[in-house]
Amino acid sequence: MILFFKLPPNDIFDKVILKVLSSYFLNSKLNQIIQINLQLLQQHVYTISKTCALLGIKHAVICPGSRSAPLVYAFTQEKNITCYSIIDERSAAYIALGMAQQLQEPVVLICTSGTASLNFYPAIAEAFYQKIPLIILTADRPPELLNQQDGQMVKQKNVFGGHVLASFELENYFHGKENIKETSTIISNGINISNGIVKGPVHINVPLSEPLYPTKENKFESLSVREFESAIQTIKQANFQTFNKAWFESKKKIILIGQYPVDNNLFTQLFELNKHQDVVILCDVLSNKQSVCTAPHFDFTISQCSEKTLSELEPDMLITFGGPVLSKSLKLWLKKQKPKYHFRIQPKKELVDTYKNVTDYIDANPSIVLTNLPENLKENTFSDFKNLWKKIDELASVKIKSFLERNNNSSELHAMEIIINNLPDAINLQISNSSSIRYISLIGNLNPSWTVSGNRGTSGIDGCASTAVGAAIINNKPTIFITGDLSFLYDRNALWNNHVPDNLRIIIFNNFGGGIFQLIDGPSSHKKQLSYFTTPHQQSVKNTAIDNGLDYYFCASQNDLSKTLKEFLDPNKKAAVLELKFDRNENAKIFKQFKKIKLI
Repeated sequence: MILFFKLPPNDIFDKVILKVLSSYFLNSKLNQIIQINLQLLQQHVYTISKTCALLGIKHAVICPGSRSAPLVYAFTQEKNITCYSIIDERSAAYIALGMAQQLQEPVVLICTSGTASLNFYPAIAEAFYQKIPLIILTADRPPELLNQQDGQMVKQKNVFGGHVLASFELENYFHGKENIKETSTIISNGINISNGIVKGPVHINVPLSEPLYPTKENKFESLSVREFESAIQTIKQANFQTFNKAWFESKKKIILIGQYPVDNNLFTQLFELNKHQDVVILCDVLSNKQSVCTAPHFDFTISQCSEKTLSELEPDMLITFGGPVLSKSLKLWLKKQKPKYHFRIQPKKELVDTYKNVTDYIDANPSIVLTNLPENLKENTFSDFKNLWKKIDELASVKIKSFLERNNNSSELHAMEIIINNLPDAINLQISNSSSIRYISLIGNLNPSWTVSGNRGTSGIDGCASTAVGAAIINNKPTIFITGDLSFLYDRNALWNNHVPDNLRIIIFNNFGGGIFQLIDGPSSHKKQLSYFTTPHQQSVKNTAIDNGLDYYFCASQNDLSKTLKEFLDPNKKAAVLELKFDRNENAKIFKQFKKIKLI
């Protein structure tokens, strides 16, 4: 019997025989002997961690599990990579996203086999649309155990579909026949794709056979640095001539910037163009370009101006770049327009045409396009276009301030204004989705010294807290996370780990259940079905904070909010939660009054 299993040294024959024998003797001790003798802990797993380190990856978020043990062992032994253990896969993925969001470079995300990988999906979709680089390593059963009623098994190959830039699967090598070069090529290729001109998540599935736990120190074969050098990617020729011609012809230009990371080169170009009277720059709340925004209250302005005024604000040249734009009123307004020129600037073949009126597309980095404007086109041109926008924005600012001064007892909008005005300089501001980010967009006036981030790639509430935790781990600056009660409670596992840093502060607007649905027209006009949109609850924010070792603050009156914030934001204290409570019905009433304000 023993002689029967002495296999000849032939790779293909080895695999075929092993698959047949493993399937036949699936539950027998004999199969365990085969696995142990032919599939010892694969050395190529160490190639994965070493390649990641050599290509500059510094952080790995690891979810506990058994099948992933070889990956855990390899990464925790890699001295140049800091590892974080997060028990909840969904939360872990968002924490990794928050880290990569701050770094703008790949972070590794590791899980065991089975549904663990599926729990990564929401954050991966967010990373895909936000263009955040992630390397997802999912441990898997070996091929012969797939669909054989073995535990913790789902179809993991290409499991994330179109929500990753690329998907790879490593070979399940026989012991002693690991192909280090092949493994390093796949890993380095994945990292290069993830961290390319257009960043995003890349999935690498890693089948692993038992035994999963090494019994002695494993040595890694050193690799040539040349094998890991990334290929230099070049930007294709862009249609600068057409762009420059349109710029020269147009007297009313709007540059609209969506969600965007901090970019000093781009800021320099925008700063110069902002001096022009025929150029209006509109910056999304997550654009990180607030200091060059012509009209910080554009979200409010567009929704409250008359049709006549809106027609005067229309551009003849629209230039858009960056990620999604939050303002619904702005998006609806732009969709009605047919500008003579609409240049979409993005280094990607897949054209983004949100407003269905793009006339030209330039495959390039925005700063390069703006830098290539000839000097004679950068000269100031006489126009009242910017002055009109600024005049209306100043009026909007006065009316917003006046309204909030009259309604200062129970309004979430007013509380948000107090918070925005009392946050210190140079913070990292993380904003949750739903009403929180909409309030901030309407109020405007974000401090230009802040770095502002959020999950607007897919705009879900499910991982906002975890993303903030990940950002705070990486960013040593005070990290302030502003959120609603549902978003916080839904993702409370973000705090269920040993890595929550002292620089994190969480401000929670608690209206006890989805108050945004009483602010928007659709659900609020159907009272009978409103309970199916809102989510009333009696969950305790205080208990969640205390259970996870965070300091807890509560402010009962908005008159005391400024004072409470001063103590809450003390940088010498540990991570903390500040809870503010509101009545949904009263808040909805005040917000509807706010939306009735009219501009010219």
